[in-house]
Amino acid sequence: MVGGLIVASERWHGSFTGDSDLDKPQASHARATPRVGGIAVVAGSLAGLLVLGPSNMTLTWLWPVLFIAAMPVFVSGLLEDITKEVGAGKRLLAAFASAAIAWWLLGGVTRVGIAGIDWLLAFWPISMVVTVVAVGGCTHALNIVDGMNGLAGMVALLMALSIGLVAFQVQDIPIFLIAAALASATLGFLVWNFPFGRVFLGDGGAYFLGFMLAELAVQLVVRNPSVSPFYALAAVFYPVFETLFSIWRRRFKRGTPVDQPDALHLHQLVFRRLVRVTFSRDRRHAVPALCNALASPYLWVLTLIGLVPATIWYDDVYILCASMAVFAAVYIWIYSRLVSWRRPAWLLLPSLGKRAGPPK
Repeated sequence: MVGGLIVASERWHGSFTGDSDLDKPQASHARATPRVGGIAVVAGSLAGLLVLGPSNMTLTWLWPVLFIAAMPVFVSGLLEDITKEVGAGKRLLAAFASAAIAWWLLGGVTRVGIAGIDWLLAFWPISMVVTVVAVGGCTHALNIVDGMNGLAGMVALLMALSIGLVAFQVQDIPIFLIAAALASATLGFLVWNFPFGRVFLGDGGAYFLGFMLAELAVQLVVRNPSVSPFYALAAVFYPVFETLFSIWRRRFKRGTPVDQPDALHLHQLVFRRLVRVTFSRDRRHAVPALCNALASPYLWVLTLIGLVPATIWYDDVYILCASMAVFAAVYIWIYSRLVSWRRPAWLLLPSLGKRAGPPK
């Protein structure tokens, strides 16, 4: 409902909530669009938990703590969505602040299944630093993949479903209900975001979802010894790997600052070299939002390659590591083919593949 209100009232707030910079490297939309969809996600999650909370005593205190901890990074992202003046460094610091608050109130990473490292994590300063860097980095990472209609939203939805299903299997009902509330709110946002992009998730929404999912994954491991610590990483592996790969690509392959935006993320290559090439130039400008949205399902499938086995074998270290290795291998293979214009023919859209011309 909140998403619908944002869309319906766009003429009143669009001048300051709209993403009107169509020339930035990562832009792939053709009209100014409100980027405050995070408000809808937060409101939807809050509404669901207010209904669910009174029936579960553990949930009653757990979700308010998570929401309080999420506020620094959500507010910093929302301010960036509105003012366009909150730099990436400040937002990353806000993510670290949210992670530190959650660590203080709920605890954090205390085991990874490796004896020597687990011994070090028993010391609270080390546990705090590891938790803050891991949760804060993952929070920032989801924003990296927020570049196509339905991409970050659906990836977040799939991760929330995975965490919820694992929580249900180990009977951690509070984590299950919070993950379900996040998934439901994100689905409500996607109604307005996919396929035509009437509202964007924005930095506020991406940071809120990234933080909540990272923290839920950590708490699932903290509260349930049967869940492998490697599951927490596997659950959020796509945005984390995208971020690490982007840092490596910018720093060592291109020699540019790691925080400098570019148009070389995998989803952008999929958009330009698998989707856009199947449309004539005139048709692309006629239906840009639909063309944009057609790139996202490629990444949904890629996400599921690692997420499905991780959800089933959440307690098996070897399968979890194998699932992440397979994901990384497939990602790198697709990326190397697309970046060199050697796109596999079977990845082109079936109905439009014959229209694809030579690379331009």
